Amino acid sequence: MLQSTFALFTLVLASSSALIRAQEKPTFNITNLPDKWEDGQYGSNQCGKWKPHSQRSRCQNVYVNSVQDFCLWGPPRGQEEIGEVEDRTVSYCTKSGYGTRIFPPGTLKGAHFIKTKDFVQVTGYGDFTSIHVKAGDEGGELDAHGADGRGNPHGGLVFTRNAKGYEGKWIQSKEWSNFMSATEFSIRACYGGNATNYCPHILDTTGSRFNHPGNYDLGYYDNCEAESGQFPLIYNGKPFQQGDKPIPKAHKPGRRFNCRRVSPPKSLPARKFPYRRSMDDDETEFEDAE
Repeated sequence: MLQSTFALFTLVLASSSALIRAQEKPTFNITNLPDKWEDGQYGSNQCGKWKPHSQRSRCQNVYVNSVQDFCLWGPPRGQEEIGEVEDRTVSYCTKSGYGTRIFPPGTLKGAHFIKTKDFVQVTGYGDFTSIHVKAGDEGGELDAHGADGRGNPHGGLVFTRNAKGYEGKWIQSKEWSNFMSATEFSIRACYGGNATNYCPHILDTTGSRFNHPGNYDLGYYDNCEAESGQFPLIYNGKPFQQGDKPIPKAHKPGRRFNCRRVSPPKSLPARKFPYRRSMDDDETEFEDAE
C-alpha cells in the first residue's frame, strides 16, 4: 500500500511538473493590494474606490467564504461569451462591501458550498445573462494561469477567510478555477500542499462537473464540510490530459457532512471585509458590518 501510494504521489508530482508548468503567483496582503499587478490588466485590485459596491466596478478580487458570501467572474458589459472576454472579466458577489459588483436579484437559482482541508468550492445554477453572459453560452474557464501564464482575468486575485484550520483569517488562494456558462457555475479555491493537484488549469473543455465534482441541484442553498475527493487529473493511477480519448467519467464528489440549509443569499453587507483607515496608516483593521 505504501509503495503504491508513493508511486501515485510521484506520478502526481510528475504530472504537475509536466502538464501544469505554471509559475507561482506573487503573495499579496489583502489589506494592501496594488492597483494593478499583471500586464494587460483591465481592472483593479484596489476596490475601495467602488465601496460598498457598484455595478460599474472594475474590481478583480473574488472572495469565497460560504454559500451566502461568494463571488464569480463575469463580463463587464454587453452580452458576451466567457471565452471571448475571459482576460477582462470582473467580480460579481452575493455581498456588498467589497467594492465589487453584486448579483442582481434572481440571478442565483441554487448554490452549494463545501469546505475541505484542500479547498473551498461553490457549485450551482443561475441566470447569468443578468451579469452579461450571452444566452446559450456553454461557458469557459477562468483560472490563475492562462495560456500565456497570465491569469484569466489578467490580475485576478482570489481570497477566502474560511480555509480549513484558518477560519476567520484571510488566505490568498494562488490556485483556483471558475467555470461559467449562461446557466451553470462552479468555483474552487485551493490552498495547501495539494493546491495544484486539486485546482488544475488544463482541462478547460471538460467543464465544471469534471473539474469540480459537487452538488449542482436547483432550488436550495447549503453549506457543508466535505472530504476532498480525488485529483481531477488522475484516473486509474495515470494522468489524464485534455484531448485524451476516451474521456473518463467524472470522479464522484467527496463525502459531504455537517450540511446546513440556508436562505438564498441577499445583497447585504459582508460580515467582514478588508478595510484600511487611511493610506498612511499601517494599522490593519477588519470592519464588521453585521
